[in-house]
Amino acid sequence: MNSEITTQSQESGLEFSLHAVPSKLQVTGGREILFKRVILSMRNTGNAAVVRFVPHATLAQEGGSVQDITDALTRAATAESLQPGEAVEWDVYDLLVSAHPGVASKVHLWGYKAILNWWIDVAVWTEYVSSADTALLQTPISRWKLRWSPAHSTVEEVDLSVEAVKK
Repeated sequence: MNSEITTQSQESGLEFSLHAVPSKLQVTGGREILFKRVILSMRNTGNAAVVRFVPHATLAQEGGSVQDITDALTRAATAESLQPGEAVEWDVYDLLVSAHPGVASKVHLWGYKAILNWWIDVAVWTEYVSSADTALLQTPISRWKLRWSPAHSTVEEVDLSVEAVKK
């Protein structure tokens, strides 16, 4: 399992990262399984405030179509601006289930097991305006591959692998 923070720094002052956090999922019969959630974070690492931003993202399940989840990402954003050092975060599993129709229908039919052992490609970027500049700027695209898989233990548990994709 790779639960360390996987980060790609951007020259723009905005930094994206994916990291795993321990969680649990409710499954049939009222049981809970240990589950690693993937948190997408966008942090303002610059010296100026980001006064407006529009995050963009795509998700693609291995062998499937690429889904633009920008609307879901924007609706789930918890801030409209970011001061230096501040961050906004999203749960990738929740975005995947709510915004990717193919994955959503599979999870509806078969539960969390529908996402196991598939590589998910994640690409994110942001258009933004900094308080130091009135022009609309755009970050480079950050890319990762992630995969949930059954843990090799006697307890029901789902592991997570996250890999940065080099440009």
